[in-house]
Amino acid sequence: MLRTAVMTRTPHIDGRPEFSAAAFDTVALRSLTDEDEAAERIAEPIALFKAMGRLPHNQLDVMVLRARRGMAAEDVSQLLGLPLATVLSDERHATRFLDDSL
Repeated sequence: MLRTAVMTRTPHIDGRPEFSAAAFDTVALRSLTDEDEAAERIAEPIALFKAMGRLPHNQLDVMVLRARRGMAAEDVSQLLGLPLATVLSDERHATRFLDDSL
């Protein structure tokens, strides 16, 4: 249900969610007051959110809840009905993929 809700609210490219617009709504960018600095710092979040759209579904679910929503791993585990070890493993693999992609 959670994935369905995210997918209905997110534009798609080839059946994968397109999160690039979310890059413009990050805490780091909202805290900047200098427009030139904000323009320089937007490239990294755009690349990150693009890479997130290529994650396998289970890793994407975990990363959206952990990184985008700021939920604790235990809460993600409970919400998704997955063992905590699975959530932590999915997050670790997703983080490794995103680091390699960037």
